[in-house]
Amino acid sequence: MIQLRGLQHAYGSHRVLDDFNLDVDGGEVVALVGPNGAGKSTVLRLATGGLAVAKGAVEIGGFDLASRPIDARRRLGYLPQKLGVSLSTVVSDLARLVAASRGVAAVEAFDALGDAGLGARLDATLGELSGGQRQRVLLVLASLGPAAALFLDEPAISLDADGSADVQAIIRRARDEGTAVLFASHHLTDVAALADRMVVLVDGCAVAQGGVAQLVAEGGLQWNGTGAPPIEAAYRAIVMRARAGGRVPLALVGARIA
Repeated sequence: MIQLRGLQHAYGSHRVLDDFNLDVDGGEVVALVGPNGAGKSTVLRLATGGLAVAKGAVEIGGFDLASRPIDARRRLGYLPQKLGVSLSTVVSDLARLVAASRGVAAVEAFDALGDAGLGARLDATLGELSGGQRQRVLLVLASLGPAAALFLDEPAISLDADGSADVQAIIRRARDEGTAVLFASHHLTDVAALADRMVVLVDGCAVAQGGVAQLVAEGGLQWNGTGAPPIEAAYRAIVMRARAGGRVPLALVGARIA
C-alpha cells in the first residue's frame, strides 16, 4: 500500500506541490494526470526517495520512508522518465544488478523476463531492443522482488500502440499480484482504460479525483457508460475551472473518496 500525507515541495521560492494526500491500496492502479509542471513527477520522486521530504510523510508497505528508508525502498519499484542507463548495457547484466539490489536471485529476474516474452533477448543490449521491448524490460525489473508499490513516470511515452499495450499488460499483472501502482501519464485514453482512479493535479494541488464516470460528471458532461467516455473533454473542463479559481466538491479532493 502507498500512503502519502501532506506532501509539500518547492524549488526555491516556487512551490510545486501543496498539501498532497493520497492512498493507493494493494491491487489498485491510480494515475496522476495534469498539465506540464503540475507536480506529477515531483509526487513520484518524493514517494520514492528521489527528493527529500521537507514536509509531509510517505509510507510504503507499512514502512515510513523517513524513519525506515531501507525497508520502505526495498518494497517499491520506480521507473522514471529517464533511467540514465546506457543503451550499451546488456539485458542480463542489468537484470543481475537489479536482482542483487532487490535481494533476489538473478534467476528470478531471468524468469520474470521470460514470462514477459523477453527470454530470447537476455544477451541483447538495451539499444538493440525496440522501444516497447526496452520498456518491458525496465518495467519487469522495476517490479522485481517483494514490490508492495510500483511508481511509473510516463511508462508508455514515445511507444507505438503495440508497445503501449505491452506496458499496460505488465501494469495489470502487477495489479493482479496485489501491487499498489501509481503512475503519471498524459495519455488520457490509455489512462481511462487502465486506472481504477485518476487524480487531477493543477499547479501543485489535487483538484479532483475518481473513476472515469466521476470525472466525466465532475467535468459537467454526460456519459451513459457505453462507448468511449469523453474523458479528455472532462479533464480540460476540470483544469480550466481550477485555473480560473473554481471550486470542486470536497469529497473529490485530497485522500481517498469514501
